Amino acid sequence: MILTPGEFSKQISKWYEIWRNSNPNYFPLEARLTQKAHTVGYLEMDDLIAITRVLGNSYNRRGKVRRSNTNEDIKEKTGAAIRNLANPANAFLNVRCIREWGLTYATKTLRCVCPRNYSALDSKLHKGIDRKYFPSRDETKRYLEFLSFCEQIRKMVTEPGPREGGEWFIGDVEIALFQFVWDENNRII
Repeated sequence: MILTPGEFSKQISKWYEIWRNSNPNYFPLEARLTQKAHTVGYLEMDDLIAITRVLGNSYNRRGKVRRSNTNEDIKEKTGAAIRNLANPANAFLNVRCIREWGLTYATKTLRCVCPRNYSALDSKLHKGIDRKYFPSRDETKRYLEFLSFCEQIRKMVTEPGPREGGEWFIGDVEIALFQFVWDENNRII
């Protein structure tokens, strides 16, 4: 199935529900990490490990991040990211500095602590969404372009969202997009 962003926005609930039903442990993790970011102001190694338990541990990311960073490193870098949530480029760059965490996990971390404004970006989304929507070769700029793309879709959605007051978060849009492009025959053009 090939859809435009506008066509996808009319199907967003379907894809969001499929993902939500397949990932029941995500939303409790999101709630816990969002709350911790708000009240404590940083995450710890165990929080990153929890992300890999719930959202996947490809290429043994859990072991690599554990061997390459101290808990103090994680607190410092996630704390800097959380303090910079109003500036997506700075937030991204701070969490991206965690050794062996990578683009996908850095953006998963941001989505977990601030799903209202952040989404995760991984290779499935790169392959399933036409690159004209996030063409930059610079990793930070490409992530910002992807956030903008998700925001454009969010604005097109007319049905109530899953959040309080019927709101759609940027992270919710990305979850639905990810589920849609999971099938390699599905693309956003």
